[in-house]
Amino acid sequence: MNLRKIMMLGLGPIFAAALLVSTQTQALPNNTAAAGDSITMGFAADCRYNRWFWDLFCLLGGDQPEHSWFDGWDSDVNSVHDKYKQIDSSISANKNAAASGSEMRGGNNNFATQAANIVAQSNTPDHVEVILGGNDICNRDCTDPNNCSNPVYSESQWRSSVRAGLNTLVSGLASGSTVYLGGVPRVQDLRAAGLAKQATSSRIRCENVWSSFNICNIATSGSSMNGESSAQRLAAIEGIQQRYNEIIAEEAASYNGTNGVEVVASYQGENASTVGTFSFGKDDIDGGDCFHPSRRGQGIAANLMWNSNPDK
Repeated sequence: MNLRKIMMLGLGPIFAAALLVSTQTQALPNNTAAAGDSITMGFAADCRYNRWFWDLFCLLGGDQPEHSWFDGWDSDVNSVHDKYKQIDSSISANKNAAASGSEMRGGNNNFATQAANIVAQSNTPDHVEVILGGNDICNRDCTDPNNCSNPVYSESQWRSSVRAGLNTLVSGLASGSTVYLGGVPRVQDLRAAGLAKQATSSRIRCENVWSSFNICNIATSGSSMNGESSAQRLAAIEGIQQRYNEIIAEEAASYNGTNGVEVVASYQGENASTVGTFSFGKDDIDGGDCFHPSRRGQGIAANLMWNSNPDK
């Protein structure tokens, strides 16, 4: 029944307003958790330079959780948790399952493992947010499986890894909970962003740091690798990253409602602004490794995840 009919029936403006509020109100979570990698851990977010050895002290310090898009307390970031606390200060958050270096598929702290750690928490979350996938691309040596023994994961491998984590979450979370899947970030843009950043200061040498620390060589190196030029690799990653996000969205739709758990993907196509489509520029990456989100970039990630958050 619409509001006009209610008014015509003489039920009054107070009842109509109450109905409007009730139909627009979304249930807020009580306890939120994140699965993620170094982006979620705020790695190097406040590192600004990398030329001199003392500049690297910040980078070697590693995670900076205070700047995390998810539950950091840096007011300039205004994390998802800070946004929640502005609505209800009792909402809790933790990223205890997340860890720098994590992948969706590989390693000993992948999505399935993090999901198991989340559902095993004594105070089981009712809202879980996930950003994983950048390392699944960055840790590979080629884009064409014919060119090396460690190629990017196939679509079937990627899909099975997404399902492995979701199976655990929809089985272990209470009915009424939400799993909110962020997209795989556009690692293919980071070389251009880093080159632009190092042009702004003599104390920032992105190419030196990338090669010295082997930071996402498949995307940041300007040299040929395993018979693939930089241009060839970046063009291939463009399609792979998009397909990974499409699969996340497909699996979210497939799992949505299983055991009463809402499963939502932030990615809704290339034309919608999300973590998986946003092109991070020179000011959005830190000056330490010229790869991870800066404090500004973390703030952008927080806003992107908040904008399509189903529980707000």
